[in-house]
Amino acid sequence: MEFFKRIFAKKKDQEVVKREENNEKKIQCNSENCGCKSCEHKEEKSGDYLKNICIQIETIPCEPNPYFVVNDESAKFFEEFEIRMTTIYRMYSINSIFLKEYQKVSRESLTSTRDNEKEFSKYSKCYFINNNAFKEIHHMSNLLNIFMIFEVLLKNITKDIAYDKHLDLEEIQNKNMSYLNSYILFLEEAMKNRFSLDENERNFIGIVRKIRNDYLHDYMTEIPESIEKEIVKIFNLRTGKRITVDEYFIENTCKIFGEIAKRLESSYWEYKNKFLEK
Repeated sequence: MEFFKRIFAKKKDQEVVKREENNEKKIQCNSENCGCKSCEHKEEKSGDYLKNICIQIETIPCEPNPYFVVNDESAKFFEEFEIRMTTIYRMYSINSIFLKEYQKVSRESLTSTRDNEKEFSKYSKCYFINNNAFKEIHHMSNLLNIFMIFEVLLKNITKDIAYDKHLDLEEIQNKNMSYLNSYILFLEEAMKNRFSLDENERNFIGIVRKIRNDYLHDYMTEIPESIEKEIVKIFNLRTGKRITVDEYFIENTCKIFGEIAKRLESSYWEYKNKFLEK
């Protein structure tokens, strides 16, 4: 019996090795089906400009987001908002680490091609496109996600309170204003003396909404001068500072939306407890 076990074990090991070899062959790139720099002909791969990115990232980052954490017991939509905010925060942090290292290595690679006019011309175009587009997409996609989860939170709270008042969501969604502003108006009225936005918060939500709409519809990433002045006042920045959607803007958006969500959660339970007493 032991003899047969050894034979079968040997055959199994041989099959595993064969499968691994086949898999390696499958994943090998070639210039016919891949346009990346690392997959070009062997004669073109001898330059020092080819570099690998080696970074260490914790595979299961478990730190909570620093902007919004629910109370011990809360409604499902507040819990979902926290989970989404945490996911966006972690994803943004990991991508920022990767992009920073990628851009550093890309600069080194580009510099290494300076003595080869053909290679420099080829990769400089690629470098400048990536350097600009990657950062823009990285920041804007996060801004869109943050705005989306904030709008969904307001919508879900509105839907819940509207149910108490025997109203449909469609009755609250005013056709003369954005859905987001309709939700805010309804919640301020429904939770009167408990929840309201200050002028800066109201203006900032409008600014983020405009940036998001311009980007979605026209790829517009430049912030108009009038909006820049508003942001300077809200963030208490020096006058004349150029405003862009960058790490600072993303962080402040998370902070402001997180603070509003905290007040919403507190006001919601005050309202709900009073409603249930009736």
